[in-house]
Amino acid sequence: MKYPFHTVSKPVSGSETQKLAQAIQSGGHVANETALALMKQIAARRKSENASK
Repeated sequence: MKYPFHTVSKPVSGSETQKLAQAIQSGGHVANETALALMKQIAARRKSENASK
């Protein structure tokens, strides 16, 4: 995925700050539902491609 050069990061605030801090301290990650669904689709596709080989 390509990003435009004029992209500016926004500051993290509110409850997202707490989620991010907990993820960093525990070595985890933060992802939204859309990202999780995409990861599951990609994993399922790769699994089916490997099974058919």
